[in-house]
Amino acid sequence: MKTSKIFILALGIAALVACKQENPYKFNPGGLDASKPAVASIAYDAAASGPAKAAFTWDAEQALAAGATSFTLELTDDILVDYVKNNGTTWSVIYAPETSYVVSKGISAGKFYYVRIRANYDGYYYSNWTYLGTADTILAVLVGTGPMVANFGAPANLTAVPTETSFKASWDAVPFAETYTFEYKAKSAEEWSVIDNMKVTEYEVNGLVGETVYDYRVKANKGGVSTEYTEATVTTLAPSGFDPHIGNGDAFLAFLAEESGLAAVGAEYTLEADIDLSGKTVVPAASFKGVLNGKGHSIKGLSLTAPLFTTLSGSVKNLVLEGTASPEVPVFGVVAGDCSGSIEGVTNNVAVTYSAAAIAEPILVAGIVGQCSGELVNCFNEAAVSVVSSGAAVGLGVAGVAALLTGPASGCDNRGDVSFSATHYSAKAKIAEADVLPTVGGFAAIAAAGFSVSDCKNYGKVSFALTAAETDLAANMNRTQIGGVVGAPCGRITNTHNYGEINVSMKHSTPGTAIAAFDLIVCVGGIGGGDFLFTNTSTGPFSNTSYTNCVNDGAIIVDSDASKSNSAIGGIVGWPGQEKPAPGTSVSGCTNRGAITGRGAMKCRLGGIEGGSGVIENSVNEGVITLDVTSTACAIGSLCGFHSQGHAITACVAKGELIAKCKATSGIGGLIGNLGNVEHDTAYGCIVDCKITTSEAAPETTGFVVGYFNGTSKSVTLGSAADPIQVSGSLNGAAPTDATICGTKNPDNHTINYVIK
Repeated sequence: MKTSKIFILALGIAALVACKQENPYKFNPGGLDASKPAVASIAYDAAASGPAKAAFTWDAEQALAAGATSFTLELTDDILVDYVKNNGTTWSVIYAPETSYVVSKGISAGKFYYVRIRANYDGYYYSNWTYLGTADTILAVLVGTGPMVANFGAPANLTAVPTETSFKASWDAVPFAETYTFEYKAKSAEEWSVIDNMKVTEYEVNGLVGETVYDYRVKANKGGVSTEYTEATVTTLAPSGFDPHIGNGDAFLAFLAEESGLAAVGAEYTLEADIDLSGKTVVPAASFKGVLNGKGHSIKGLSLTAPLFTTLSGSVKNLVLEGTASPEVPVFGVVAGDCSGSIEGVTNNVAVTYSAAAIAEPILVAGIVGQCSGELVNCFNEAAVSVVSSGAAVGLGVAGVAALLTGPASGCDNRGDVSFSATHYSAKAKIAEADVLPTVGGFAAIAAAGFSVSDCKNYGKVSFALTAAETDLAANMNRTQIGGVVGAPCGRITNTHNYGEINVSMKHSTPGTAIAAFDLIVCVGGIGGGDFLFTNTSTGPFSNTSYTNCVNDGAIIVDSDASKSNSAIGGIVGWPGQEKPAPGTSVSGCTNRGAITGRGAMKCRLGGIEGGSGVIENSVNEGVITLDVTSTACAIGSLCGFHSQGHAITACVAKGELIAKCKATSGIGGLIGNLGNVEHDTAYGCIVDCKITTSEAAPETTGFVVGYFNGTSKSVTLGSAADPIQVSGSLNGAAPTDATICGTKNPDNHTINYVIK
């Protein structure tokens, strides 16, 4: 070893000597060559840009003719004064081989960036920079809007809206600002109250004195640099004299139209009697931060086109609402469109019907609240909620209680039927940071990070229908989420119960005709459709969904003609997450007793607990599962239709009945229909005691424990010698035998520890 090192060193010295003697190579250092043609101009491409991306094109005809080989595009969010004063500026560098580029990474919606570009030549030479703008004026790009002159100056348009005890100040965003400092004081005071490091462009001051003048000011900050202050004054209002004890309809209408926006934080208003608003025009409150206590009284005769409160940061409680609603706004709940406060003890008997020739923009429609980041407690929806498009529809949310929920809910029930129908999809829509298709839930439709639900029930029928799903289908449309309690959850679901039927129809305009060109996947579950939309990353708030002590008694019927890829239907959850080793999704202590039926020409996975599974423990299926489709590439299991990725199955009981009216070549299994080709040990403490009936004998893909092992390159062990799977029941009338524990296709390299009871 030592000899080798000496020999290599000698060769290196010889090479250096040779280089000094002959110097046959001359390194070309490259660098700026001002004689090389620069890019003539750079332009913002509005058509190719979007809310969170910025596209650019450039005129490089002369540079290309001179031999330019590529271009370097750079962006910065530093403050630039002119083209010269940028020493020390940090630029994000993007290599661009063509004459256009769409920047979608490393930039943020609503932020400003300066942009420049140069042409690159052989020998590591490059041209001068060309900036977005003119020779006299450099422009910045506001992502989502476009180019504009962007000066880091004092905030403009500082204004305030006062009430008796508060004022809400707002101002225009300052280009490149990182934070704002807001200050206020009574005119007669000497010291300012300071709110620092704000990242928003508004602030509400509460707890003030009526008819008093206040000074307020704001400045913008970036790094160690701050702008000058922008200053203003505001006078709080005189007391309104409004009687907070509301006893008749006229007083309530006056409260909504006038008093609600003036109410101080926590100011309480009460209903002293039932109120009938039949024939009266309701002008909704724009906002309300006080407390409306109905004291158990009813407001009857409502005829609404908008929520009672557009935004609710206060509280509404102990109230009964009756009437009808035909929403004309995109975010609708009878009580509130957007609630960041609380709704407690409210019962809704207002039937909600949203109808349109086509739904081209995302909507959120529910019985009580459109979207809620606040708290829902002991709320009940008793009325039907219906969204109907006679044509196409984009992504949306429809639910009995809350269409979009990002806060906690407890003790709430839905008893009204919830339905959505359209001819076909036209596009996904961005809702709660996810690209969604129409999503429906008995209690809530979309429940994003921050959500939790406990002790809630759904009794209403949940319906979803596309009548000509193949129309205009030019791309995959995945995944539609439909749940008896929550359509697309991301959070903790505890002690919930679904009693309502779930009926999903996704049909070709000629029913029974397979839709095979593109995906139209649905995820349907008795409790939740699945959190697939919110597991796009393996960490963070979008991977923490759990179902604990939940029960489904509702029948689930899915009639679909989508045959390209697997739809997932489960008694508790349809598709709990992406097929990844750690989706962060679990089902524990849950029971399904509802019958599950799959029909049509679809390709699907049906399971008593889950269609496609994650972690399952201490859960029981007692329901009847029927597969009656024309596609044979389906899987069905009493516990789960498909299982993979090493997720644990522990102490579960697969009972009930499996009825396969087609061959189901992807697997018919008492415990698991189809087991993916991923190495793992699982299924400890499990019991299989189900009746399996098949219309076509398929021994290669039918078994009491596993129907079909989907591969042999990875070994799988189910049960253990000390804790074997207990097997009983029947397969086409016959008791289990060693030969029928699993399908005969691909059993090699796998082990099932079992005992026949």
